[in-house]
Amino acid sequence: MANSISAAPAVLAEGVIGTLKNKLPVLSGISTVFSARPGVSGLSIQVPLIGVSTATTFGSGGYLTQDDATVTSSTVTLVHYKVSSRFSPSNLKEYGAQFFVNNFVQTASIALAQKVMDVINAQVTAANYSSSSTTGANLSYAELIAAQKTLDDAKAPSPRFAVLNSQYISDLRSDTTIVGNNVLGAQIIRDGSLGVIGGANIYQFANLATNSENLAGFVAGPDAIAFATALPETEIPGWEVANAVDAETGLGVQVIMGQEQSGYMNVTATLLAGAAVGRASSLVRLKTA
Repeated sequence: MANSISAAPAVLAEGVIGTLKNKLPVLSGISTVFSARPGVSGLSIQVPLIGVSTATTFGSGGYLTQDDATVTSSTVTLVHYKVSSRFSPSNLKEYGAQFFVNNFVQTASIALAQKVMDVINAQVTAANYSSSSTTGANLSYAELIAAQKTLDDAKAPSPRFAVLNSQYISDLRSDTTIVGNNVLGAQIIRDGSLGVIGGANIYQFANLATNSENLAGFVAGPDAIAFATALPETEIPGWEVANAVDAETGLGVQVIMGQEQSGYMNVTATLLAGAAVGRASSLVRLKTA
């Protein structure tokens, strides 16, 4: 049965990590550590916060004096997440191995991307970030700029980003100030992309949890949220295990493949991930009325 699927776990892992990275552009905007060492659920990782440091006066002690700036960090505790697919011998014969390979890559990357965003968004609560803005029925360009001013006043670093639900994205795509801009208007008409608006990279996340307060998005600086991942320690006798790490970001995923006693082929994509609050004043919650 193992030979019925033409792609080895390494090929599947490369497919999942490539697709997963493209579904999580928000990771480029927050403070991250993608650990290269194997780990287990409960592992704690210190994540340095981007942009949080203080310049001091050069003293007589040179570069090694204790009054030098220190890097602030947040502690992230990792949790083990996975998504599995089971392929029967009859299904493999009927549909072909490549169908299931493609299906698994898409299914696994979508599920893991959803989980990563859920983990990040779970931090965005009133208890963790006190600044908020209640918008009207539709998010406007002016309201996005007002949130940016709140971050300006808090001296939040840049570059900044906004994670918005589908309704907010739709609102901005039809906002006359944005659509009337020659560059942005043409871009929206062409491919729907909002790009950078008011100094914030705009990211859409359709299934954004409301966190019991009508949360519809947030605007933040790179130090607002700390996020970390690691690859699991996995050893299952007789099963194949492969890791794939994105060369640009360091984000990694593991794929495990093996045949069950029932004859089904089990393929699993897995990683360790966690998030924590960074600098609380560097995020503004956006809520609908």
